[in-house]
Amino acid sequence: MTNAWARKQKGFTIVELLVVVVVIGILAAITVVAYSNVQQRSRDADRKADIATIKKMLLLYQADNGGVQGTPTYGGTGPGGWDSSDRGAWLGFLGTGYGRIPRDPTNIPPVSPADAGSGTGLVYFYYCYNAGAGPQPATPHVVLGYRSEVAGASIRDTFTVERCI
Repeated sequence: MTNAWARKQKGFTIVELLVVVVVIGILAAITVVAYSNVQQRSRDADRKADIATIKKMLLLYQADNGGVQGTPTYGGTGPGGWDSSDRGAWLGFLGTGYGRIPRDPTNIPPVSPADAGSGTGLVYFYYCYNAGAGPQPATPHVVLGYRSEVAGASIRDTFTVERCI
């Protein structure tokens, strides 16, 4: 009888093994979700730093040229259009004299070129508004931004410039 009791205590029951497998599965699922959020926050931090870099580049360009470049109008008669990082000519007027021009880490294009600043797609966007262009303020200014993966909204930096050339 003592020998039979000793054999029962050596192994795990099927219920114990199933409980361990379920617990490990739950922990793995939590880890995957947490890791995904960390990646999104990391890309958003990169975007924020890149926008600060682009802003500095634009202000240096303005100091050298008396203003920053405007953007073309896409199929309309408006004051201009959005330039976005999914295009080959993204901030091409900066050339190489102001450093490497950053692009969005994922660079997923918007639905259409005119939607670049509306927050669709994961791209950086740029627009230089002339003084009083449409409903815009009476001072020339630049809108520079990105779409946050974490917040799910456009994050914009608007700053005044001398003029859009």
